[in-house]
Amino acid sequence: MSTAQAFLKIEGVCKAFGGVQALYDVSFSVARRHIHALIGPNGAGKTTLFNVISGALAPDKGSVSLDGMAIHGRPMYELVRRGIGRTFQNVELFGSMTVLENVLVGCHSQTRCGLLGAMARWPWVRREERWARQRAMELLDMVGLADAAQRRAVDLPFGWQRLVEIARALASDPKLLLLDEPAAGLNAVETERLSHLVQKICALGVTVLLVEHDMNLTMDISDRIVVLDRGRKLAEGGPREIQASEAVMEAYLGKRR
Repeated sequence: MSTAQAFLKIEGVCKAFGGVQALYDVSFSVARRHIHALIGPNGAGKTTLFNVISGALAPDKGSVSLDGMAIHGRPMYELVRRGIGRTFQNVELFGSMTVLENVLVGCHSQTRCGLLGAMARWPWVRREERWARQRAMELLDMVGLADAAQRRAVDLPFGWQRLVEIARALASDPKLLLLDEPAAGLNAVETERLSHLVQKICALGVTVLLVEHDMNLTMDISDRIVVLDRGRKLAEGGPREIQASEAVMEAYLGKRR
């Protein structure tokens, strides 16, 4: 991929925790409006790299840039405003809040109202609130959960909770959406629904980077795949290239075919 095409660019990223090297000299680029997958065995460093990209961790070495701007080391709230949304390996919802309220939390970065505005209830504040509710309902409709808007998040089936988390991430209007194992715990029907949703999100102009263990899903929807193994980039290419890679098969199975 040429530099001009790179939307997200990771260069020489290293990250260690004590004596454990979680990432070592990882470099790759993600094209705008593509679905890019990050795969590898357990402990390969996938979630650590997600945390570096999203601002939860700072790299020890290397750089991360989004749309030509360096973003490594910046706080998470700033990166949300710059266009990075994410979901988590373990669903992170406010269980006692309604589904709608959870998605409204994601809209916060798109509004100007602070404590004073909320107390004063100026007309522009009420307009913002109406806009946020409308946007949240549009997103819930997009993920197929508009009818569940007033239900408590904790009362939803697990697969639905994952969809709420995706809707909340989209509410911040991201340019880049990081999906951390979105199919974990889903049945075949839910996974198929997720597949269509991720493709729809990308078609709307959002670049997607996902970590996923479901290889059928990954191979079906990804434009390009990066494989990590023990913190290093092992392989990169299209789905067919990755499926045919002896090195990838050895990393996953511990032996050659």
